[in-house]
Amino acid sequence: MPSPAERNPPTPRSEGGGSGPRPLPPQAGSASSPAARCAPSLNASSLTSSGASSGAPPRRASAHRDGELPPRTRRILHLDIDAFLASVEQAEHPELRGKPVVVGGLPHERNLVMSSSYEARAFGVRPGMRLFEAARLCPRAIFRRGDSQAANRRREAVTRILLSVSPRIEVASIDDFFVDLTGATRALGAACDVAAELRVRIRKEVDLPATIGVGTSKTMARLAGKLAKPGGVGEVLPGRELAFLRPLPIEFVPGAGSAIGRMLERFAIRTCGEFALATREIVYASFGLPGLVLHERARGIDREPVETTHALAEDGTLTALPPKSIRRDSTFEPEEGRREVVEAMLAYLVERATHKLREHRQVAKTLAVRIVYVDTRPANARRADPDGPGREEEKRKTLSRATDSTVELTQLARALLKELPRRRALVKRVGLTLSSFTSAQGWQGTLFDESADEPGERVTEPVERAHDPGEQAAAPRAGPNGAWAHANGRFERDSTPSAPMSAESSRGERLRSRADHVDTPEERATPSDSTAASTSSSRFSPTRTDRHRAVDAVLDELRAKHGFGRVLRGASFFLANEHELGPDGFRLRTPSLNQ
Repeated sequence: MPSPAERNPPTPRSEGGGSGPRPLPPQAGSASSPAARCAPSLNASSLTSSGASSGAPPRRASAHRDGELPPRTRRILHLDIDAFLASVEQAEHPELRGKPVVVGGLPHERNLVMSSSYEARAFGVRPGMRLFEAARLCPRAIFRRGDSQAANRRREAVTRILLSVSPRIEVASIDDFFVDLTGATRALGAACDVAAELRVRIRKEVDLPATIGVGTSKTMARLAGKLAKPGGVGEVLPGRELAFLRPLPIEFVPGAGSAIGRMLERFAIRTCGEFALATREIVYASFGLPGLVLHERARGIDREPVETTHALAEDGTLTALPPKSIRRDSTFEPEEGRREVVEAMLAYLVERATHKLREHRQVAKTLAVRIVYVDTRPANARRADPDGPGREEEKRKTLSRATDSTVELTQLARALLKELPRRRALVKRVGLTLSSFTSAQGWQGTLFDESADEPGERVTEPVERAHDPGEQAAAPRAGPNGAWAHANGRFERDSTPSAPMSAESSRGERLRSRADHVDTPEERATPSDSTAASTSSSRFSPTRTDRHRAVDAVLDELRAKHGFGRVLRGASFFLANEHELGPDGFRLRTPSLNQ
């Protein structure tokens, strides 16, 4: 007699719990259907189980559907870890399995839900809502702050499993992965079977649930996985993309943000099929280049390649390839009105970004700083004008030469922050982006310090030189908080403020001071050992830029040994009274777990 599960087999559902469209028609298993859901498990006749036990890639099946596809047909996998942060907590603490888990903080804190297990989602808890609201909807929920180190460890383990199948993988975010299986059909078999095998391996070896989508492009693979949640494997069959997309709501397509969605709603365009009927000229006139990209995706066209982000070295270590950009943001909770705190947070974000930049041995030439203020208008006014005072303001600048110096980029970030419009409102979020990367070819000591030649910069440190006790005191040099005065054989900061020096006068002052270091012929004729050593050290003393680079190298070494949060620069000390400091750094409301 068949069991109840056999009489009523479960149907695929969307992540929202069934409110979205049904991902598969009744004939979903047939070859003519636009989408097919792979088998939840593999049997011995379709794929050998050696890959799951030994870690080797699965061997080719004797016959499969992908064997009849034209050569070089793209086969892309999109892997998404279900409720990643909550699943990590349940994997690290087995006693939490089967219980509603909410990651983001404690219920009394003014934070947002970062992740919630499916047991908590059954009560209506969703990522992005307030913690106190999640506690009201699910009083039995277990609230956790999250473990970034455990999340990184398990994400690296998933990456290693994917690299055992294909060298072309892209880690798109903390829980999103793309795998390119194009050209590997004869070696690996059907892409759907490979996806099912990967799902079993990840659950067995990493103890994380995964949903995998299969398609001919990144968009199709992502949509197939989205409709196969949770814990399933879905596929959009090659050649059936238009039939699959035609009834799909336009908001399902990546790139259909709130702004484009509202405009399409005004034009009564709700599905991908309706949007595909619009001409390219109308789409470009209404939405610009992002609209054209979305228009092609709604028609099943996505030529974006899978860009390799990680690789395995010869010794087996996992290495991350240099990214195209590095972005760091932080949301203030509660909102911040003190300018010094905003500048300190920006300096801390620059420090995190440059630390990651030097890890990849890259230098950046473009810096962008952005800020978001609290929109104090009523709700109806915000809905009528979304681009009002609460919109994101950004300022970008391209440097004359690429750099990875924390001090240089911090100074530039503060200058860009001052150029952004200021409003009589609290600051909600601040962030930055480093881009235009090139490989760092090492750095060489400079004879003349050119770092202060930019307009508006001032000399911040004096030039050391040998001083004769009988000589009169050296002329003071301009500094950030006053002047440097020479007294008692050393330079000391004078409390009397002085006017900033222009770029031309600063450079001329340095050249004249360097020229004073050259010994006269009489002095070189009979120098004493101490005088020669002093003159040599002063003539070849490192510049300010050289010292900053040396400090960056020392701090990077210390942080690699003890943790980023164990070593802080002076610019970040102000945050110690505002945020909890841990081994990985300050605990922020929107922490980046891919540091």
